[in-house]
Amino acid sequence: MGRALVRPEVRAAVGWLGLALACARTGEPPRTEAPPTGAPSEGKTEIVEPVGVDPSLLVSAELAPGDVEEKCHAPHYLARCLQARAHPQVRFAWTLVLDEYRTDERGDQVEYTEAEKLARRERVMVRLRAHGAGEIYIDSSLWSVRVVATHPQVREAMGLPHVRMVSVSCAEDDREFCDCGRLRVDQCPAHAFCSDVIGRPNCHGPLTLAGCTRFETCTDSMGRARDPRGVLWQFHSGCYPDQPGWKPYGSAIDMTTGEPRCPGG
Repeated sequence: MGRALVRPEVRAAVGWLGLALACARTGEPPRTEAPPTGAPSEGKTEIVEPVGVDPSLLVSAELAPGDVEEKCHAPHYLARCLQARAHPQVRFAWTLVLDEYRTDERGDQVEYTEAEKLARRERVMVRLRAHGAGEIYIDSSLWSVRVVATHPQVREAMGLPHVRMVSVSCAEDDREFCDCGRLRVDQCPAHAFCSDVIGRPNCHGPLTLAGCTRFETCTDSMGRARDPRGVLWQFHSGCYPDQPGWKPYGSAIDMTTGEPRCPGG
């Protein structure tokens, strides 16, 4: 038997009727297209992480034999001195420590007289002023000079024979070079003036670099903080990352174990 002929207008009506029935199921809301993956949910704040700084900010010089930067004895101060040398336009806070003793002809240690200490300290300040350093501070100890200046303004004074040791930190008026919160976590170890903050994610995870801080007087106290993604971390340094989005909680001590309370612990 041959196929029956259906007029075009009938076929169109049947097609529209079927589509209407399929979309009008009793009690079912109309279907909507799902939002794209990764889109922030309504009411939630999108996480903003540091984009990092120009790598040139993290450049450091190399120490050569005979360089006066050898007087920056502690490893972290040596790293800072060399990074300061690589950024001659930035002001830092320097402390130049002078020898307090001399060795006499018998090999004994003899303390300098007050007049000798004053004269030696004055020579350091004269050398600093000669190279443009104007913000110089002294105290009653006679054995140190503090100055806020650039590395080129300090380097000649560092080389004086009676300067025994040098330390350097961020200047209080520098809010850019030493803004550790601008760094990505992977950039923290390369910035000599930012202290790494190590912690345990989920309180019990392996020790992990969480970020860094400009704060220099971290302790061995324990504390907790949530990172920008809401993960709870445990720290043993008393410091927390400067990177944005961290929420410190301090230390909640379990009176039985004496340890900070953490989920599942």
